[in-house]
Amino acid sequence: MSIPQNASPATAAAAPEFTNILMATDFSLAAQAALQEAIRLSDQCTARLTLLHVFEYSQLVAPDMELQFANLEPIREFAQRQLLDAVHAAQQAGVSCIGKMTAGYPPVEIVEVARESQVDLVVLGTNAFHGVERLMFGSTAEAVLRETSCPVITVGPHARCLKERTHGNADPIVFATDFHHATINAIQYAAAIGQTLGGPLHCLHVLPRTLEDGSRNDVVSQIMTEALQQAVAESGVTVHAPVYSVIYGSEVSNAVVDYAREHHARLVVLGVQHASMMASHTPAHIAYRVITEAPCPVLTICFRPDSLSSLADALPHTYSTITTNQP
Repeated sequence: MSIPQNASPATAAAAPEFTNILMATDFSLAAQAALQEAIRLSDQCTARLTLLHVFEYSQLVAPDMELQFANLEPIREFAQRQLLDAVHAAQQAGVSCIGKMTAGYPPVEIVEVARESQVDLVVLGTNAFHGVERLMFGSTAEAVLRETSCPVITVGPHARCLKERTHGNADPIVFATDFHHATINAIQYAAAIGQTLGGPLHCLHVLPRTLEDGSRNDVVSQIMTEALQQAVAESGVTVHAPVYSVIYGSEVSNAVVDYAREHHARLVVLGVQHASMMASHTPAHIAYRVITEAPCPVLTICFRPDSLSSLADALPHTYSTITTNQP
């Protein structure tokens, strides 16, 4: 990846090159949809694809329980066959692909393999919505996107039935930001991946519905539009004819999802803050709700506090005052 996590806008390269993609699969319906996205991205980026399956069952029994281990072998062999079938499907699509199987706790294994293999991008699927479902594969997706050092694309339940786009290069990359440090720096990746995939960049900010009918709504909207323009100007990447959209919404994640659906988005890009894996079990945050509801894949980039650039600091104080006062 040509844009390191600690790059500043002044030194960031124009476009990250995704040459090494990792896709983690548990062979579920969600993973099947994610596999199609991983194959499509690998083909578009001319990237090498690694398909990873983490075999969890061996962690459920004690080492001295030989009978249980013996009974697990057919399950392991079945998983290996499924992995080989997935690799073959990718290769049939013209993608350079290999398979890898490890044993352990999926979030830890995925992050470790991504680190060891120096991948540029991780692709995951999730079918979690709420409650118990979220504590299963949903927690894996969220833990990985907050722990890995590279961007993560998550294919949520509403993006499962991905078909070939009929709008061609008109399908936009939607970059949504609240101007927090962790979100504004993702503009570098959003712009670059738009260049790679050939889609226009839409820069989106959601204002609270309470401001929509106020006497100063036009002024506030104009200020936030200028803030989006400055974010692009300060990003260090070249963006051709970006679209700046300031909309109103009662709930930010719903507004982002509705915008993506209305504009037939190819991808939504979000910046998220680093947190420990335990944080994946806290109540759903905006990024997670966007992932599980979006009609398209969602790319998240996790920024640690010590790696954030000064891009957000360059924005006028007025912008941060308005956004801080949002409910």
